[in-house]
Amino acid sequence: MLALILCVGFGVMQLRRTWLQRSLLTTPVAEVASHRELVRFAVAQARPLFAHDCASCHGADMKGRISTGAPDLTDKNWLYGDGSVLQIERTILYGVRSGHKKTHDVTEMPAFGQRGQLDEAAIDNVVQYLLELNGRPHDAQAAALGTEVFNGASSCGDCHGPDARGNSDYGAPDLTINVWDYGGSPQALRDSIYYGRHGVMPAWSGKLTLGQIRALSIYVYAVSHG
Repeated sequence: MLALILCVGFGVMQLRRTWLQRSLLTTPVAEVASHRELVRFAVAQARPLFAHDCASCHGADMKGRISTGAPDLTDKNWLYGDGSVLQIERTILYGVRSGHKKTHDVTEMPAFGQRGQLDEAAIDNVVQYLLELNGRPHDAQAAALGTEVFNGASSCGDCHGPDARGNSDYGAPDLTINVWDYGGSPQALRDSIYYGRHGVMPAWSGKLTLGQIRALSIYVYAVSHG
């Protein structure tokens, strides 16, 4: 009798699991995050996937790596999109500068110094302007000159906006919230302007199943939204 009960219980669990896996893909993406049971199931499925495939770049704690520019996934700051499950899923599916025809690849951070577009003094002034924007110690006179460079010769505002708040449509980060994928020290900021940044994220379409990608998307959404 005990064996029969265990067998029936196991069968019910398997049916429930199958239903949840199917529901991950059939529930409208805009609604899936509001289904607590689906979120719990997705998180349980995604944790080992993240540890195996994502943690090497984003860290086991999901807080990113400055050395590679992999962003922190635990906050609500997004290079691309609005942080919805749909937008996170799109990035996981197609990556960033991955070579996939649907990847995020509209623009990248130019190497202003290497290309000779800005001299070292101008770059240093822009760094001071960025420090000023973020309420950090800075040279006010240099920051004023940096403002002119930012909105003038460098055309930084074309991507980051005249208010420096970025544009998530093509991955230009907000420069006013003191969040830096490659580090926010004066030297790191200078390096970003001088050498440029060309971060790459692989496209996981074809490497992971759609169910696995959906689970990862919900997991990242859940972590970043508490």
